[in-house]
Amino acid sequence: MRLIHAVPSVLGSLLLLAGCGGDPERSGVASARTGGAAPATGAASDVVTEYVESVREFVACVRKEGLKVTDPDGKGRFTFEGDLRILKADPKFAAAQKKCSALLPPVPKELREKPVRTAEEIETAREYAKCMRANGAPDFPDPGPDGWFPEDAEGEPLPWDQTSEGAQRAGRTCGPIIGAPTDPGPGQG
Repeated sequence: MRLIHAVPSVLGSLLLLAGCGGDPERSGVASARTGGAAPATGAASDVVTEYVESVREFVACVRKEGLKVTDPDGKGRFTFEGDLRILKADPKFAAAQKKCSALLPPVPKELREKPVRTAEEIETAREYAKCMRANGAPDFPDPGPDGWFPEDAEGEPLPWDQTSEGAQRAGRTCGPIIGAPTDPGPGQG
C-alpha cells in the first residue's frame, strides 16, 4: 500500500479528521489530486517551479529520517512507500512529519484540480449546506452548480463563522450527511 502526498481542498480538514480516503482505482491506496491545468507561463510557472523545489527538499528531509519516498514529479506529486496502517503507526513517520513539515508548502492554485462531482455528490453538498443553515450556521454557503463550495481568489473556502455555538451544533448535526462523525472525540496532537 502506498500513501500519496495529500493536498488541501475545500473539505481537506474534514478528510484529515476522518483519515485518508481511498483511491477508487486502487483499493487501499490513499489518493491526492494535485494534478490539474497546465501552469501558465511567467509568474505562474515560477510559482510551480518553486513549489516543486520545496517538495524536493521535503522529500530529501524525510529520506534522511529513514522513510522511503518516491521522487516528486513535475507537479510535486510523490508517494510514501509501504503499508499505510503500519506507516502511520511508525514513530519514524511521525518524527519525519514533525521535523520536515515546514518544508512542504501548500499546493499552488495552478496545480489544484477538482474532480468532477456526480449528481449524487452535488445533491449531498446541497443537503449539507441546507442542514448547516437550518441548524445554527446561517452564513454557511451553498455549493456551486458543480457541487464545490465557493472559494476566494487564492482558492480558499469563503469565510463563514465556524466558531459560534450554532455552527458547532450544526457541524455535529449535519456531519453524518458527508460522512463526518457526530463526535470526533479528542484530537491527538
